[in-house]
Amino acid sequence: MTAVIKTHLPVFVVAAPLFVSFLLSPMARRFGWVQSLVVGVQGLGLLLAVYLAGMILKSSGVPIIYSMGGWPAPWGIELWTGSLGAFFLLVVAGVTLPISLYAVNNLSDEVGDATRSTRFFVLYLLLAGVLAGMALTNDLFNIFVLVEVATISCCGLVSARRGPNAAKAAFNYLILATLGSGLILGGIGLVYMITGNLNMGFAGIALNGVWQDYPHVVWMAMSFFLVGFGVKAALFPLHVWLPDAHSTAPTPASAILSGLAVKGYIICLVKILFGVFEVHLLDVFRLDQILVLLGMLAILAGSILALAQGELKRRLAFSTVAQVGYIVLGFGLMNIKGVAGTLFYLASHAVIKSTLFLAAGALISATGKTHVKDFAGVGRKMPITMGVFSIASLGLVGIPLFSGFVGKWYLLLGSLEVGNLTAAGVIGIGSVLCAIYLFPIIRTAYFEPAPEDDWQDPGVPQRLALVMLGIAVIGLGVLPGPLLQLAQKAAADLLIIP
Repeated sequence: MTAVIKTHLPVFVVAAPLFVSFLLSPMARRFGWVQSLVVGVQGLGLLLAVYLAGMILKSSGVPIIYSMGGWPAPWGIELWTGSLGAFFLLVVAGVTLPISLYAVNNLSDEVGDATRSTRFFVLYLLLAGVLAGMALTNDLFNIFVLVEVATISCCGLVSARRGPNAAKAAFNYLILATLGSGLILGGIGLVYMITGNLNMGFAGIALNGVWQDYPHVVWMAMSFFLVGFGVKAALFPLHVWLPDAHSTAPTPASAILSGLAVKGYIICLVKILFGVFEVHLLDVFRLDQILVLLGMLAILAGSILALAQGELKRRLAFSTVAQVGYIVLGFGLMNIKGVAGTLFYLASHAVIKSTLFLAAGALISATGKTHVKDFAGVGRKMPITMGVFSIASLGLVGIPLFSGFVGKWYLLLGSLEVGNLTAAGVIGIGSVLCAIYLFPIIRTAYFEPAPEDDWQDPGVPQRLALVMLGIAVIGLGVLPGPLLQLAQKAAADLLIIP
């Protein structure tokens, strides 16, 4: 029995949240059961993700390959649980659990009654399952299907908040995401046209032998993938949908959209670029330099735009644009330090930005205010919420002993290793700008006079979720070892370094 469970574990991790999501709607009248199921399946997902990551570490990165329906590649769909898949699966499970815990008994003000809240949880679990699928799939068309389901889920989560602004933001997101989907599908079609394969491993082998006969097709495919996934991941200047969508969505939706959804699209792009085109072709077509350039532009532009935002959630949303730049820049460095640092920073940002959005939602819910200047003295009245917000802010800036520092340190080392002083400088400037738009929030909260209003920290589940994430920010900064080791193995796999 144990052997059977281990054999089918990769597909179970993906299928469990998807299966539970279809059970929720008929249970709307038993909303307590709905919430318990959501938290339970996410807790189980975290345990299984930790187990899979441990198996991969013990096997020195040897992947676990699962053939759907018993059909081997290239005819069947593969789930490939290697270092990268286990890494991102662990990130997804580790972040979705506290977000779902935060949503317990806390959706009515933003979403509505039990029926509407149940629909929200259906979309939430669909997105969680799809992100797990993105981590493990090794099939191009399967990636497209997962990306489409993720896009629909994200649009539904944004529109779940009552009001015209949320509907408008969701519609804009849907239109632009659809354009991105068309480009992704076009890129898949071009790869299939010249390789005859949808399995990424077989497509990469075939492409290595024929790319010189179709250089323009290869370049077009790369461009389609970069722009298509760039739109979905809000890579500057393709980010125009993100600030409205992330700032108007319900608080748990903002957290998972900014913390995980954009990362899922980046992981899909990375798996295609490094798995199909491989490092050699990325170097031939200078895509590594393009990624570094786009990353630097995103860091600077996103940070400057964040400085101009008076609303707390919009400032955090534009900050996400800047943080996506760090991740894209790091993958463009194409060395072990840079790629491993990028992966670690991806995990760190997933935890940190989820923490910031959840804390911001708690502040807005308690005070009824949205602008940064209106949170004077809130740190003394909501100590847990503001304390966790401060911890996450220190992590995002990159202060030592917090998780963001580890990722940025390796990004700096990777930049210096390839001799790119400009990239190293931009990473440093981005950290300074991050401090400029986050630290005033902390100063206002702790050192400005507090009003007479009776503001209080949120309920027990919400406080527990915030504390869990705050501990993770510190824990990954103090003891990054196991996750960093997994990131280094994933970087070596992507760069094809034994």
